[in-house]
Amino acid sequence: MNRISWKSTSGLALAAMVCLMAAPASAVPITYNVTNDLGHQNGWSLAGTITVSAAGTYTDNVSAITAWNITATKDSTSHVYANNAGVSPLAELVGTLNATSSKLLLNTNGIFTLYSKSTPQYSGLTWANALDIGSPFNNYYAGILGRSLWDTGAFSPVDGDAWVLGTTGSAAVPEIDPAGIGSVLALVTGALGLLERRRLKTA
Repeated sequence: MNRISWKSTSGLALAAMVCLMAAPASAVPITYNVTNDLGHQNGWSLAGTITVSAAGTYTDNVSAITAWNITATKDSTSHVYANNAGVSPLAELVGTLNATSSKLLLNTNGIFTLYSKSTPQYSGLTWANALDIGSPFNNYYAGILGRSLWDTGAFSPVDGDAWVLGTTGSAAVPEIDPAGIGSVLALVTGALGLLERRRLKTA
């Protein structure tokens, strides 16, 4: 009888582990370090971050882009592209962005723009990966107040055909929803108690 109880308990423990692993995960924001493509930036250096609300695939929708704070620097001059608090942020996406745990990717036939906090219609960072406007068109652009900082037809690095706009220092680890864990643990505790009562009755 003890052997049967042990098998039952082991099976329940295994089921509990499976349930815990399958517990619902809450969305985890991911912050990417923006790519500094020195070979295509006309002597400018780019540094800063882009944050998305969660990993996923986003097509013609920038709702997942929750923050950006990027600075272009050359000699003693710098320009900031950011969605600072109190300022209406403006970002545009045509095509598809893939936000993974390690990379922010712009797929082919996509254009993504992050505008500056000031005069956004004239100041922004644009990545256009093989945009189909009659023929494939690449454009990597940064401008401020209508003046171009750089405007090139190439970008690096790439992942397959996608442009790597940013990377993380380490892979994001999904958080476990506390409510989900509580429900699973309550179920496991109740089941273990029932098993123990049965064992005592048959002892």
